[in-house]
Amino acid sequence: MEHIRRNFDVELNELRIQVEVMAIRVDESVRMALEVIDTGDREIASRLVAADDEIDEMHTSLTARCYDLLVRESPVASDFRLVVSVITVLSSLERVGDLCLRIAKQVDEIDLVRTHPALFAVLHELAISVRVRFTAVQSAWASRDLSLLLAAADPGSDNYADPLLGRILELEGPDAVRVAVSAFAIGRALDRIGDHSRVMSARLQYMVTGDPVHLAEEIA
Repeated sequence: MEHIRRNFDVELNELRIQVEVMAIRVDESVRMALEVIDTGDREIASRLVAADDEIDEMHTSLTARCYDLLVRESPVASDFRLVVSVITVLSSLERVGDLCLRIAKQVDEIDLVRTHPALFAVLHELAISVRVRFTAVQSAWASRDLSLLLAAADPGSDNYADPLLGRILELEGPDAVRVAVSAFAIGRALDRIGDHSRVMSARLQYMVTGDPVHLAEEIA
């Protein structure tokens, strides 16, 4: 039994490391998405597309590994909490990768959006806020340091809708519809990345403390 438990602990540790690697990959995608918004660089957008394929593969393989661990072993409460939390986090990481891809697909419209400085400023501010929050959560997951989640608690990106929609409604001219559709798509993707950062933060707090009250924050 002791040998089996030791092997299980090794597998759990390997799983933690692989999830951290995936989180780093996704954090890099969030960084590249911010660069796409800032620069309209098509090469970076292409790299984002390639990165999403890798993220999808990691999500599939690691999720399968989690279910295999649950089927093969009889984990104690803390181990079970870890594995089911990892499954949730893997799903959030995969969705963040998809949302970054959604931003990359707007690359051909970035230069046009940038011709509307007030609108672009709202998107830029939102992008920076979301990047800070996601990176804070990713770092907290790697270190299990809940104090790092203070940076992820910044509510700034939660109030993006009113100023963004206000700027969209001010648009005029023949390109107004194109700009509005692109800006809304980018803003919505960024907002959803913020939502998934909150889910990851809640799961980490639940995993570390065992207090299910944190799970309510996933749907707050």
